[in-house]
Amino acid sequence: MKVFVRSSSSFLIWFLFLGLTLASCGGSTTPSANSPSSMTLKVGVITNAMSFFPLYVALQQNFFKTQGLTLDPPNPPFLGAGSKVGTAVEANSLDVGVGALTDAFTISRVDAHIKVIGTMSSDFLLDIIVTKQFEQQMHVDAKSSLADKVKALVGKKVGISAPNSATDAMLTYLFRQQGLDAQKDVTKVSVGANTASELATLKAGRLDAVFVGAPGGQQAELAGFADTFISPVRGDVPTMQGQLFAVAYAKQQVIDAKPKAVEAFIRGLAQADDFIQKNPDKVVDLLKNYLQIDQKTAQAAWNANKASMPQSPQVDQQAYDVANQFHVKAGLIAIALAYKDIVATDIINNALKGSSSSS
Repeated sequence: MKVFVRSSSSFLIWFLFLGLTLASCGGSTTPSANSPSSMTLKVGVITNAMSFFPLYVALQQNFFKTQGLTLDPPNPPFLGAGSKVGTAVEANSLDVGVGALTDAFTISRVDAHIKVIGTMSSDFLLDIIVTKQFEQQMHVDAKSSLADKVKALVGKKVGISAPNSATDAMLTYLFRQQGLDAQKDVTKVSVGANTASELATLKAGRLDAVFVGAPGGQQAELAGFADTFISPVRGDVPTMQGQLFAVAYAKQQVIDAKPKAVEAFIRGLAQADDFIQKNPDKVVDLLKNYLQIDQKTAQAAWNANKASMPQSPQVDQQAYDVANQFHVKAGLIAIALAYKDIVATDIINNALKGSSSSS
């Protein structure tokens, strides 16, 4: 069976080569803490998924500006894949990457100085979506046991965002739980991270199942052609609940060169988290504009995923430990990575010490 997966060694070679290429084509150099650009950060994000909603809220409510921080460009670009964000961070084309913890772990394999500087979402906001026709043919649905649902995917074409991504990791993890091998027992198809494109490909019958970020599941359900089949945030995979998922990360050299800017970024996120928790009536409208969806879909997405919104950018160690074990069991890292080695606790604590929230 054909499987679209790159080996770990070739991935690392590609990663380093692309990083060097980006750097030679105009990657930024990190200024000193006293330079005119020391309160400016280049930030990039995978896509406009709900996982990264606090970043959008901070921008819309001018929380970064309140902290004296300038983003360059003002609206962080969507790069479409975690690997692209990670490569740009490693090549110094970005100061801060916003993506899945998987991306930070992946970079840490070639750069021990990568650091997580804040939580974006505290639950795994990736769902597996299947068509109603698939459910009828395989005699399963969202209420079936996890084992039956995973076994129904054997031999099928499943859309993932990219090799070695969080979607790839979850598929491997689910199959291993059932004594199956995702490298042999399923055909992985890389489809990127654009929800509209992913759902269109599924609807057209070119995939049997596809991973989508929230609120892709709600969009598919309201459109009437598909269902959210496996959803960690819904509780379908108990061992994945409450794990650190989306994060902001940076190289240690950026933290050292621009400590005040990084602290301002973290405080801006803290204000956004506080705003989200205290203003549920305003959040749905913001979510509607952010995801460019209608009010009904925005409300459904909020109801399904609001528990994933963090109380603070602070990285909870228990949530980190759950994610750590997930990545080991999914085969993305060989051994667990110590919290103290990858989480920038000092800069986060300094940023949040005595910070004031805005509601």
